[in-house]
Amino acid sequence: MIRFTAPYFHLSTAGTSYVMKISEQGFLEHVCYGVGIENDEHIPLLEESGRIRLGTVPYTDEQHQTVFPDNILAEIASAGRGDFRSSSIELWKDGSMLLPEFLYESFRIFEGKSASFPASALADRTVSTLEITLSDAACSIAVILRYTVYEEDDVILRSMRIENRAGGKVEIRRSSSLLLDIPFGDYTLYSYDGAWARERHETAHVLKSGMTVIDSKLGISGNEHNPLVFLENTRGEAYGFNLIYSGNHMETAEVSPFGRIRVTAGMNVYAFQWNLGPAEAFETPEAVMTYSPSGRQCASANFQNFVRKFIIRGRWKDKERPVLVNNWEATYFDFTGEKLLRLADEAVSGGIELFVLDDGWFRGRRDDTSSLGDWEPDEDRLPGGLKALADKITAKGLMFGLWVEPEMISRNSLLFSRHPEWVVRRKEREPLVCRHQYVLDLTKKEVRDYLFEKLSAVFSSCSLSYVKWDMNRTITDYPDPDNGEFLHRYILGLYSLLDRITSAFPDILFEGCASGGNRFDLGLLCFMPQIWTSDNTDLHDRIAIQEGTLMGYPSSAMTAHVSASPSHQCLRHSRIESRFNIAAFSSLGYELDLSMLCNEDRMAVKRQTAFYKAHRCTLQKGVFSKLVISSNQRFWYMTYGKETIAAQIQTLNECHSGREDRLFMPFAKDECMYEVEARREIIPLCEYGTISGVHECGESERFFALVSGRILKHYGLPLGPQFTGNGMSPSFRLLGDFGSRLYVIREV
Repeated sequence: MIRFTAPYFHLSTAGTSYVMKISEQGFLEHVCYGVGIENDEHIPLLEESGRIRLGTVPYTDEQHQTVFPDNILAEIASAGRGDFRSSSIELWKDGSMLLPEFLYESFRIFEGKSASFPASALADRTVSTLEITLSDAACSIAVILRYTVYEEDDVILRSMRIENRAGGKVEIRRSSSLLLDIPFGDYTLYSYDGAWARERHETAHVLKSGMTVIDSKLGISGNEHNPLVFLENTRGEAYGFNLIYSGNHMETAEVSPFGRIRVTAGMNVYAFQWNLGPAEAFETPEAVMTYSPSGRQCASANFQNFVRKFIIRGRWKDKERPVLVNNWEATYFDFTGEKLLRLADEAVSGGIELFVLDDGWFRGRRDDTSSLGDWEPDEDRLPGGLKALADKITAKGLMFGLWVEPEMISRNSLLFSRHPEWVVRRKEREPLVCRHQYVLDLTKKEVRDYLFEKLSAVFSSCSLSYVKWDMNRTITDYPDPDNGEFLHRYILGLYSLLDRITSAFPDILFEGCASGGNRFDLGLLCFMPQIWTSDNTDLHDRIAIQEGTLMGYPSSAMTAHVSASPSHQCLRHSRIESRFNIAAFSSLGYELDLSMLCNEDRMAVKRQTAFYKAHRCTLQKGVFSKLVISSNQRFWYMTYGKETIAAQIQTLNECHSGREDRLFMPFAKDECMYEVEARREIIPLCEYGTISGVHECGESERFFALVSGRILKHYGLPLGPQFTGNGMSPSFRLLGDFGSRLYVIREV
């Protein structure tokens, strides 16, 4: 709900209030963002009651000697007029930086939202938008600040439109979608950082005086720093921020000399300069923000629900995602049609629903040095082409899927020989090479048209249910002219192509990928309902990767595969049951040679897929939370309705610990009763060495309990001791190093 009672704007959701005011001088000032305020009459009490002089800090004018731009709570900030904190807008004209002072002009409130950007959130009947127009007469520039309120979801979207009302060209060098000034507090910023194969590890930054910057300069949202961040203070309050954008981004948190905390989020200033002609306008991407008085896990739940409801769209929005097998780590480039069909037979036996053919299916592609851009099926390797293979796969009862990498081009390709000018490059330099490939220039309409036609021909040639859209390098060598616009125009070109191709093939389940999780963001999720989380499929490494990802994105949007042991990324050995327990908190897949499994592991896969399908609704539509017990043990929870799937996860088996593990559920209701049942696992006990009384293969212990929520929440349910080296007992639990166990918890 949005209300205006002069001079206050009050944006309220189910649990929060966001309040601004038009100051006496016409500035738009921030008042508060926090727990919901029921009575608007109380809002004036929240304003700072007295302002004092601040030494040598400039004030606005002689009539307002205690109004300091460097200390007010602002909604927009530009440089050069006394606010020395990070700005949200920077404009230049004729080689000089403009010094705009944006004052209130008008506002409007309406139901729904503006379709202001190609990748933007959806709306329903509960959504309303406030647009506030501010202008500077001297510079002839206006900005429209947009606030879209998702009342039931405790989420507010922020964006900005910059309008050039002047006669000449204006250069935009900074255009943050969001600026939020928090009055005071000791905050820790949590970011999600890493690199290839270790994406989105949570990092804590205790905020001190000065600025903390989280950003990407890779041309894409990147695996080094995700646009998702949280601020949490010592009282347990938390703010969450994200950006609906797939390109360079920058999030900052700055502590001023006076203890204010300023947060900005939006497009990166790196390699950015946008030329705005007379009467032209520029739209920023939408930023997403939420608040919770109960910590960042509750703020995370707001984000998960919001993304599921308003970012993901199309026919796969609410559909359960199929369990797949991908042939990549099973065969790499070394496959034949016969080998693929044998893998498909194993998939059918294991209860898998979708077969995905990865790289190497097109003509000339025997390794990663050639043929990207040509996209002609290799009928020497696959007699009859994709159609013949897809027909055989679907005849077995499986859906058929395919890998592509449309944004890339190999020098050794027909496309490069015909159109070298389509490569992203500077004329005077050879472009940098990564993985033997270059980037196609998606700012060019002819490139997008070529890709649409080529891909449409491939996608129409066979019975295709799924496409994995990969991008295996970052962007360099931005071309002239106006190269400051290039990276943003590339993302706009990508969105144009994605919108066109997904609209033409609405029944296909598209999965985004960029060397694993190098482009995992809300912008891509507007076109593709799920994204490959990481090329690292090792179960232990995936704990941090998936845990960080699930803080801002729902499990249905995140894909995880059970792969081989030892891991192809780190050579770690692990049990197939524990690999499944981690991968199950996602859209599930398998990526290993199923025909090479022992009988026990084959049986395990069959039971895993049956369990996953039985609880797929919870595992794909539930809300994720976690509980860290120690550096060695943690619990994951996925909750949907009255069912929770809990995973106990440990790093190393502790010998002779003298204690029993306990299952906690921090959000259990004290007054309710819960059934707790462990998923039965197949345990090849030979892995544990020669122990008296141990046979070749066994099953995990049977476990069932009826317990009160009070016990689960406050005391924990005893699960039994783990093996400690003193012989076997029916009560022992065998988790081992990098072990885990799943529990189904039902409210009764």
